[in-house]
Amino acid sequence: MGKSPVSCKDKLPLWQPLTERNFLLLFIGETISLIGDQFFLVALPWLTIQLTHSPVNLGAVLMAAAVPRAILMLLGGVVSDRFSPRLMMLVSHILCAVLTSLLTMLVFFQTTQIWLIYLFAISYGIVEGFSIPAARSIIPTLVTPEQLIASNTLSQVTTQLIVLIGPALGGLLIATVGIEKAFAIDTASFVVAAVALLLIKGSRQKSSDELPANFEQSKLSFNSKILSLFTSIREGLNYTWHNPALRAVLLVITAINLFFVGPLEIGITSLAQSRFLSGAIALGTMKSAWGGGALLGTLMTGVLRHTPRLGILMLSLASIQGFGLFLLGFLPNILLASMTIAVLGCCSGFFTVLGITWIQKQTPPVMLGRVMSLGTLSAFGIAPFSYALAGLLADFNLILLFSVTGGIIVTLNGLLALNSSIRTIEY
Repeated sequence: MGKSPVSCKDKLPLWQPLTERNFLLLFIGETISLIGDQFFLVALPWLTIQLTHSPVNLGAVLMAAAVPRAILMLLGGVVSDRFSPRLMMLVSHILCAVLTSLLTMLVFFQTTQIWLIYLFAISYGIVEGFSIPAARSIIPTLVTPEQLIASNTLSQVTTQLIVLIGPALGGLLIATVGIEKAFAIDTASFVVAAVALLLIKGSRQKSSDELPANFEQSKLSFNSKILSLFTSIREGLNYTWHNPALRAVLLVITAINLFFVGPLEIGITSLAQSRFLSGAIALGTMKSAWGGGALLGTLMTGVLRHTPRLGILMLSLASIQGFGLFLLGFLPNILLASMTIAVLGCCSGFFTVLGITWIQKQTPPVMLGRVMSLGTLSAFGIAPFSYALAGLLADFNLILLFSVTGGIIVTLNGLLALNSSIRTIEY
């Protein structure tokens, strides 16, 4: 595939998409929702580890959310294409508000049991299976193609800024006033985000001249709603499989995340409990360090003059992440651990903006929900297996968890680098 350099038109001021009313509403609502999520993402693992004192149980709870999320993500992409990303996000936010309010009451009245945590995780995962593909595909419906990089960068910068501050505040809140307050804040944030989505009016229509000629028939059948859901899913899979660069990128991301997502999440929670005495505050600090690094990585895309080959960039960043994961097993204090996690977050934030924008530009609008759901599936759909592996290794030995998974990532990237078709993928 030929090189597609970033044009001057794509280098709009970062604030420019905020002049679009619909994008501004989305930005405000999702920012508030994301703030609530940071409290939740500290509270749920900490609640689980406090109830069970077991990394295996923590891995199982995370799996309980990840399995339905992974199974339903492709269906969520189809539904997002068939109806609208805004509608899917609106329904999802309402359901999440109901779920987190119920969990808040369980914790407040001290009636929480581990089986209820599993039930909550499963329900939450089902909702996320529909909401994540919609969230990944809504921006192109609200802004012009020239605004895509600025919109994605602005969204990622805001996300990582919140992830920098939110978890530390969440850990402090949990340690001082109680874990139920964290869940209550998340509930309120979902309500605000749902109201913002309700205020969005209209969207940019998908134009037939934006589609490859061989997809015109699929578009007509799709608009007439004759195709079944399974046929629509197969269309998304076929499109992705027959795009060699897109296929290679998604397969590499899937392989790397198998050995990264679970070890990082379960590993730092176990570190906070067993190695660092400050507990919930340590967990929040490490999660904030990830957010700070990811913010820096996201900002780096805004000053990038020349976009390197995507294949080389992807393998290089993943190798750094593997080595950093390996080091976490041996670092003796929260400062060194947080610094290392910040580097891992920087690699992730840098690639996320470029990766999402690259996929969006590769994909015709009528296929975007399905292809973005595959992209999300490659990053998070592998999570059930990653959590299972990480939970077992952490329960046996925490150093073993980081050493084995970090070593595998570095080795795997070395092997992938031998494949010229991956190295030469262009942005």
